[in-house]
Amino acid sequence: MHAPIVASVLLQLVVLSSAYKQPIEYMDAISNFATLFTNPTAVVEGTVASPLSEDVVGRIDVTTTFVGQELNNEYLFGLFMESALENTTQLIGTPSSFVVQSLVVEPPVVVVSFVNELSYPTVNLSVPLQIDMFMAFDDDMKVISYDAILRRWDEFFNYVIPLISPQIADELNETFNFTTTNATELLMYKTATDVCAMSTQYCTGSNQVYASNDACMEFMTVLPFGESWAGGMDNGWCRYIHKNMVKYDPYVHCPHIGPTGGDMCIARDYIQITETVPFNSTLLAYNASYNALDVKNVPTANQEELVKVDTEILYMTTVAFVSGIYD
Repeated sequence: MHAPIVASVLLQLVVLSSAYKQPIEYMDAISNFATLFTNPTAVVEGTVASPLSEDVVGRIDVTTTFVGQELNNEYLFGLFMESALENTTQLIGTPSSFVVQSLVVEPPVVVVSFVNELSYPTVNLSVPLQIDMFMAFDDDMKVISYDAILRRWDEFFNYVIPLISPQIADELNETFNFTTTNATELLMYKTATDVCAMSTQYCTGSNQVYASNDACMEFMTVLPFGESWAGGMDNGWCRYIHKNMVKYDPYVHCPHIGPTGGDMCIARDYIQITETVPFNSTLLAYNASYNALDVKNVPTANQEELVKVDTEILYMTTVAFVSGIYD
């Protein structure tokens, strides 16, 4: 039977569990993450430590995968901070508050659902967006992996755009009519204007990606805007998302808003995206007694034996070891 192997594995789990944090510590970490998400300036400016590990890998369903703390800081925090600093209407709202709608803690994995209020100050608009996240924490309580899903993003985008379009048209000196104005063309023009302004200002010298602002406008005004869920593909929407990061590192980000799209705004294969698991720390928790990170130092063969056991009767906190029971 599996009993001797299971006993050995459970003993290793008890030893490993001594380094675990309490559930309340994960809840505090989630609260800190959400608070910084709604107030990102301190993270971007470096006055507050990032809640992300140095080698974090994160995936956002409507964009793509980001590797490393610097890149994730820019996209999770810098993207929204820059939107808040602009004095024109932005297609990306600014997080202003959050409510934790649901939360499951299975150390070191946390599943949380936030409802964030995204604000559009030029039109005095605030709209809720639900963000579901699978998150794994390292021993220092830093996020080492996350998988974020912007729930009902298409519906959110389709709700917001008609409400901000009249103001966008006014800022672009365009006439707007709810019946006759082509909203897609307006979005393309807005995207081109903002992207090309950023490119002209920051993508210079060896980082130049367009011959001129006119050349940029010519390219961007014919490039399809794309679907709202395709923020990681070769379209105007992807370049609009990436424009906010250009000032942080033109060498890295200018190609993303250029004609090629760099390594971010590119054609992607659905099958490859769906079947590729990019994370460097598992987001899988086997059951309420132990998970994959619990057994990270346990031999693979023993892990396989452990998961074969009826987990309903095995709980790490209630197992007693009696001398000679397996003799």
